[in-house]
Formats: sequence, C-alpha cells, structure tokens
Amino acid sequence: MKLAVLLLVPLLAFGAEWKRHAAPFVPQFPADHGVHPDFKSEWWYATGELASDSGEKFGYQLTIFRAGLEAGLAEPGAPYWSPRQLYAGHLALTEIGAQETRSAERSGRANGSLAGAREGELDAWVGDWRIARDPASGALHASGMAREIGVALELDLLPAKPVVLHGPDGLSQKGTEPGNASAYLSFTRLATQGRLTLDGRELSVRGESWFDHEWGSSTLGAGVVGWDWFGLRLGDGRELMIYRMRKADGSVLPISAGTLVRADGTSRPLAASEVTLAVEARWTSPHSKAEYPARWKVSIPSEKLELTLTPRVPDCEIDGSRSTGVRYWEGPVAVEGSSSGSGYAELTGYAGSLERRF
Repeated sequence: MKLAVLLLVPLLAFGAEWKRHAAPFVPQFPADHGVHPDFKSEWWYATGELASDSGEKFGYQLTIFRAGLEAGLAEPGAPYWSPRQLYAGHLALTEIGAQETRSAERSGRANGSLAGAREGELDAWVGDWRIARDPASGALHASGMAREIGVALELDLLPAKPVVLHGPDGLSQKGTEPGNASAYLSFTRLATQGRLTLDGRELSVRGESWFDHEWGSSTLGAGVVGWDWFGLRLGDGRELMIYRMRKADGSVLPISAGTLVRADGTSRPLAASEVTLAVEARWTSPHSKAEYPARWKVSIPSEKLELTLTPRVPDCEIDGSRSTGVRYWEGPVAVEGSSSGSGYAELTGYAGSLERRF
C-alpha cells in the first residue's frame, strides 16, 4: 500500500453513495489503471532517482490526487463549474549534491484540460502536470513544469516487472472495520529516462522509478495520526514495500504490513509480525518545527534482510498546505546492509495529526 494518500482536501457529501471494496479484489486491466469516480479518493504517484550525463544526482516525485465530492462522473452537458471531482498535484525535486529539495503544488476541479483523469486507461492531469500510459508499449510518461521553483520534468518509465497487488486478497487495509480498505497497485521497478530542466539548464537523465496507484472510500482507523511508508529497490533484484500506521502514543496498528517482490516479479505479502522497523535518528524541520525520523533499521528475518535506511537529503519536507492541507516528508533514501539499494520514504502526521482528516 503506497500511502501517498494525502488527498486531505475537505470532502463534501452530496448524498451519493460511495463504493467500498470487498475482498477479493480482482483487477481488470487496462481499465483499473484509469480513474474510479465511484470511489471517494484516488492517487497516481511516481518517485525515483535520476542521474544526469554529467553525474548530478536527483530524486523526484510527481503525484496526482483525486478527491470525490459526488460519486461518478458529471453527466454530458452538465455545467463545467459543477464541483463533482477535485484534483491536486505535487511535484518535488531533490538535488542530492546541493542537499536541497524544491516543491510545488497545483489544484483544480475536474474540467477538461484544467484537471481530470480518463476512465479505462491511465491518463491523469492537473494543468500541464500529467501521468499517462502508452497502451501499446506499456510505458508510463510523467511530465510537469513548475516555473516558480525552476523545475520541469519529461520522463518515460518502462516497467521491468509486472504490476503488483498489495495486501491480502489484493486490498490494503486502512482500519479494522469491514470495507475499510483500498485497492493498491504498483510498478515497483521502472527503467527511467528523459529530460530534467533545472533553472534553465536542460539535462538528459536516466534512473529508476516506482509507481503507485491507489483508490478507495476508506478512512483511517480510529486514533491513527499518520503513517510511515517505504518503497525500496534492492540491489539483488528484489523490491520491498513496507508501511506502518501510527497512533498518538507511538504504537503501530497490527494491520501495518508490506510486500516483498522477488527478482522474477512474483510477490508475497509481509505481515506486521515479520517486519521490525526501528528509528535510529531524528531530524527537526526548520520550516514546521516538526520532528521526523531520519534513519531506520529494518529487520525481516523471514527474507534474511537486515537493512539501514538513510535519507540522502535531510530536508525533504513538502508543504502541501494550499492543495491537500498537509505538510509531510517525502524523499530519497539510501539502503545499506544485507542488500544495498535505493528508494523513497513518506512520513505523515509529524507536522500535525491526520486523525479524522482522511
């Protein structure tokens, strides 16, 4: 379950009934790459690490969120201002050499070129920020320009492995209540190439990415203030997704779990009891004054994994206050230990509780 589920724009209920997932979830492709307007929230999320021809190294994030105000798509001929679906986008670039993260945000209601997503195939956009899929090649395309931070991305992402479903019966649990779950799909390793424009300099870049798509009508379990999520690409050809949902007292819900993707593309769920995640250092944001974990020890004896995760840049706090209303930490991490590698971490609920907000 990729918990990039930050679409915390206040949602209005206009009386429509939202669908809820029931196990088992059986995906239908390519339709399930597209939008699911009968579910309350949805997001498409790409992160990765890139290197330029000159050796400069970067991390990037491009996320498009959807918040449903009323179930379903607008009827043909309905006024364009009808507030049925809201969209938001976050774009961030981490310069590893400069130890700096830049971020921007967008938002808008579903309305043609302004914002929206297609049914039946991956194509979601907010303004000129877009994540789409080529049905012929299966390659994803992620693009976006944010002049206010001097950044533009134009990337092609080619999956090296089949799509992965997370969670028992293909569903990722958000709470213990029946139906409190979301469908969660990932491409965990994508060969990535394209162009990065930084302060007017155009760079050719290559690297690897991770892509998540999640949707549902669930809510966080009672007392949950936030979550920690990790999507890791290991040097031995495996990928690892782990997450934990935290309560105010620091305890972790037993539904916290993960997925281990083998080198051959097959995968298996990881129960909370199989994963130990210990915080070894902390970092305080100079912006929000929030204190975030800043190094972790991960132990998964069943997979012979003993890993240390370290942020490549300490300050990767993202200010989404004008779009999703949330500050969170999202950035690239280095993996060392029984296997080396790289990946991304997302940390929410440290700059303010998310309880009753999602």
